Amino acid sequence: MTIFPTDRLWDEAVVLEGERQVLRVQSTRDALLCLKNHWPLDRTDAVSQAMSACERGLETDDDPSLARQALIEAAKEAGFRVNSWTTT
Repeated sequence: MTIFPTDRLWDEAVVLEGERQVLRVQSTRDALLCLKNHWPLDRTDAVSQAMSACERGLETDDDPSLARQALIEAAKEAGFRVNSWTTT
């Protein structure tokens, strides 16, 4: 996987509040690491889609908001409380 030498920062961070953890995610690379290392669920479809969106976001010129939205969807599925000004 070829990754951009710099991270893909988001316009706004997302704070995920779980039962035992709080995760602040502010970029595509943060999201990918969060999904790989700190996710409470097995690899569901939403998690796989979010990981793919993050990898594409780091490999290509995809809009970083696509990875952000995919992370939010996976977080909702995992039961996180999602805090963000622009959560959809």
